[in-house]
Amino acid sequence: MSHAVPPTQRFAPLSETITSAPSKAELEILAFWEREKTFERLQESRRGKPAFVFWEGPPTANGRPGIHHVLARTLKDTVCRFQTMLGHRVERKAGWDTHGLPVELEVEKSLGISGKPQIEKYGVAAFNQKCRESVWKYREEWEKLSARIGYWLDYADPYVTYEANYVESVWYLLARFHRAGLIYRGKRVLPYCGRCGTGLSSHELGQPGVYRDVMDPSVIVRCRGWIRPQASSVDQPSSDAIAVDFLVWTTTPWTLPSNVAIAVHPDRQYVAARQLKHSPTQTATWCEDDRLVCLVKERASAVLGVEGEHFEIVHSFVGRQLVESVYDRLFDVDGAEIEPGAWQPSGHTAAEPARQVVAAEYVTVDDGTGIVHQAPAYGADDWATAQRHKLFVLQAVGAEGKFVVDVGPVKAGTFFKDADDALMDDLKARGLVFKKSRESHSYPHCWRCNTALFYFASPAWYIRTTALKERMVAFNKRIRWVPEDVGTGRFGEWLENNVDWNISRDRYWGTPLPFWICDGCDHETAIESVDELARLAGALPKDFDLHKPAVDAPRIPCAKCCGSMRRTAPVLDCWFDSGAMPFAQYHWPFGTSRATVADQFPASFICEGLDQTRGWFYTLHAIGAFVTTLPDAGLADAPAYGTCLVNGLVLDKDGVKMSKRLGNVVDPWKVIEEHGTDAVRWYLISSAAPWLPKKFDPEGLAETRGRFFRALVNSYQFFREYARIDAFDPAASEIPPVAARPEIDRWLVSRTQSVCTDVRAAMERYDLTAATRAIESFVVDELSNWYIRRNRRRFWKGESGADKLAAYATLHDALTKTALVLAPFAPFLSEMLWQRLAPGLGSVHVQLFPTPRAEFVDRDLEGGMRLVERLVVMGRALREKAGMRTRQPLRAIHVRASDSEALRLLATPFAAAQVLDELNIKQVGSLAADDGKLVKLVGKANFKVLGKKIGARMKAAAAAIGGLDAAALSTLRSGGHVSVEVEGAPLELVPEDVLVSVESRADFAVETDGHFVVWLDTALDRELVREGLAREAVNRINGLRKERELEVEDRIRLTLYSADADVRAAVGEARREGGFRELVAAETLATGLALADSEPAGAEVASWDLGEGRTLVARLERAG
Repeated sequence: MSHAVPPTQRFAPLSETITSAPSKAELEILAFWEREKTFERLQESRRGKPAFVFWEGPPTANGRPGIHHVLARTLKDTVCRFQTMLGHRVERKAGWDTHGLPVELEVEKSLGISGKPQIEKYGVAAFNQKCRESVWKYREEWEKLSARIGYWLDYADPYVTYEANYVESVWYLLARFHRAGLIYRGKRVLPYCGRCGTGLSSHELGQPGVYRDVMDPSVIVRCRGWIRPQASSVDQPSSDAIAVDFLVWTTTPWTLPSNVAIAVHPDRQYVAARQLKHSPTQTATWCEDDRLVCLVKERASAVLGVEGEHFEIVHSFVGRQLVESVYDRLFDVDGAEIEPGAWQPSGHTAAEPARQVVAAEYVTVDDGTGIVHQAPAYGADDWATAQRHKLFVLQAVGAEGKFVVDVGPVKAGTFFKDADDALMDDLKARGLVFKKSRESHSYPHCWRCNTALFYFASPAWYIRTTALKERMVAFNKRIRWVPEDVGTGRFGEWLENNVDWNISRDRYWGTPLPFWICDGCDHETAIESVDELARLAGALPKDFDLHKPAVDAPRIPCAKCCGSMRRTAPVLDCWFDSGAMPFAQYHWPFGTSRATVADQFPASFICEGLDQTRGWFYTLHAIGAFVTTLPDAGLADAPAYGTCLVNGLVLDKDGVKMSKRLGNVVDPWKVIEEHGTDAVRWYLISSAAPWLPKKFDPEGLAETRGRFFRALVNSYQFFREYARIDAFDPAASEIPPVAARPEIDRWLVSRTQSVCTDVRAAMERYDLTAATRAIESFVVDELSNWYIRRNRRRFWKGESGADKLAAYATLHDALTKTALVLAPFAPFLSEMLWQRLAPGLGSVHVQLFPTPRAEFVDRDLEGGMRLVERLVVMGRALREKAGMRTRQPLRAIHVRASDSEALRLLATPFAAAQVLDELNIKQVGSLAADDGKLVKLVGKANFKVLGKKIGARMKAAAAAIGGLDAAALSTLRSGGHVSVEVEGAPLELVPEDVLVSVESRADFAVETDGHFVVWLDTALDRELVREGLAREAVNRINGLRKERELEVEDRIRLTLYSADADVRAAVGEARREGGFRELVAAETLATGLALADSEPAGAEVASWDLGEGRTLVARLERAG
């Protein structure tokens, strides 16, 4: 077996462009994986291991993948790689969603046709063949992008929803639903797209972008009628008919021609009111013939104005008293009556000029007038009311969303939305508009073609999911939703309000419904397999296509009346196709698929976008809830999936949804080419939790690449530079055991173990963002900026020994384990590092996730170092506040901590040494309590808080607070109460009343973070000044070494000159003489250092200002 880097090439350099232009190196890794068949080897290595079941939500390959697909596929790949590294067998079967409206619409566009009539003119067989071909239009691009982002899927044997085996499995599932009595056909009002000519399911209305804010008319219409009270009214016992205008509110004027009744709430109070002629709000819409208007009492003021001023109540009724009152129909509509199918109309007929008032408890009084117009063909509540009262049904608008008859000024063929204004103008001209306006409201549109939907009475096939509701709700409580509130909120609420699932679509390219209906007796049967169909039909043609129109041809005999049965025309909702994939992907239950499905059900993990709560997540859940009840299925009684990770939207950098219209769509290929896959993956995961909307900002992506990846690459490059020079062997027997290494090494070993633990814990709770941030913090803050920076001298020194070997081994271990924990997130860079750090062991992705060793974890060391890091941050802030450069040594830092355990950890020699060295300070002192020598407490009144309590006494209180002593202020800081006298009366002060600050005394700077108070001694003597100058000189000379491109091991000779006495002493005198000559020589690898009496000249001379006008001149020469 060959490898990207053979053992002889251990610690080979990474490409110089790995962080600036990583694409080339990543392509080399892709070639390595292909050459070594890494994915295949990985799958083989996990054969027979415990299964972690992952299901790929099938995309449709008739559109290009976008950056949001990169997010979803990154999350899925990361989890699968991690689980594989835990030793699990993870099948990664690819899948393609190939049926449905998304496919049909794209084909319509490509053919230049639109709508069902044009499709049928083109030919259903030819159209479906185009659909079959179109689903693979971008397949190659999908597969290439998936490979380029490191998303490993088995594309050799994907499931394809249009293939015969898949369709046959779907038929079997539908037949089992039917056999259980859970599938029925009926005429109902359902969301309908006139352009597509089909009804939609309720979950399709939950897709993103379906509801949009539009301006629609809001109109109150007068229905001229007569009240015939069924019982005496409140204030007029007479039963004579009362002439009124029923005020009816609607936002869909186009439905008024199909009106058959108006509904009132049976238990609400209704009034007949007259407008007062002196009303200042009199409008032209008020009828001049003094007719009364009728509406619910609760809405009278909102609609009519102030009672007694703008209107008076003449009659009052309870809603049920109005039942069987009549009114004139609004429009003459001929030829629009249809058979409801679910009931036989009785009573009034469409031909009669009068309509009736009916009672309906769904009528609300939150808005409108409390009187609702009934157009049963276009409203589910209206349909139910019509069925209860056996009303006739008018359908002036047909299945294409266009008027089928002429109605007043509206001609047949007019799109329903275009009829509103003409109808309102006609009503207004007849004095039948009481009030009208336009209001913005949310209106549904087709999720695929964007046409405005309407509710329409249409025959359809349904799965009785309401019968499975309790099971689905209970199963949902067993699913781990990430985040949790999706399961309890959006998805859980959806299940609680579950309605039966409309599974039929009056379209062409889809799984044909396997239901045959008798022409004679209407008996229906469900076909569960191709063999069954062939047996009943007599024979099927060779290579029989299970799609329209071929599947419509076979007739079968009716088992009840011996008549002829034909297939029902609709095709299946394509969401059922995708929801059936746990079974249909293996051609269940045919052949040997039962054992496979039992092994791969339920899923351990699925992941898709939030929109799938009303899509794939739901259909998987619903179908699984049923199939697991089948005794012969042999499946666990469990929800279809155990964990569902939900990803949010990917927005542009300004938080705007991406769209071609706005020109803000991000091309995934471009960002990958510029930044590399690993940086894109890392940015998408680490920038925000997966379920939150992500602002995709190229600048943030570049920052990620620069901060994290550069730190990691530079850490490796630093290690390999010295390890190659010293021929370091990680397996050398001379390497000291961890317990014998210096504390700084043991600290890094412990942190490395802890990071492995933290990443694993985060991943096991599916917090990918926390995992990446833990790795990034470790690499940037602890490995690179702390350990390597603080231990450079150990690698620089020429002699080899136990200390140097310990440093090499510690850093090698940290880098190796970093490569391992990094592998699920950044598969390319982790492979590059692994092949150089551990050549000969195969791919990093075949390895197991590192298992921490408890004996190497030292909580005290880690806790002490965390305190050190906090202290260093505060010390640096103090230096900056005092204007002290980092290279200027200081005398002392004093620490006071309220936590005795923190003081104990900081008091260890190791922690103290880290603080002193990092802050360039000579001494650490700890104070159990402030003795007042270093700082003083200052108290000021909190006017915002205290002023509300004492009002006019505030000025006197502020003066009293200003005079509080240190003891009182300390009491307040620690949460106690203090009493002061204000204007002769006691005032008790609590901590929120007083703002207490800490001020340093002379020669000290002070900083506090709530747990620590830190004082920095800023006084300088000559020795400190000279050491600071020496360190500044070292910094400049080493910078010159880099400019001259010297190797790290090259020795030099220095000639130095300065006119400043302190600079000359600092760099030229020995330590015993008050200088720091030895320090300068050692830190710059100078074998010779001469102090010149005059300024040297020549091209090799450099000059620097060391601060405060002190100049140093140097000649640097390579030593022979």
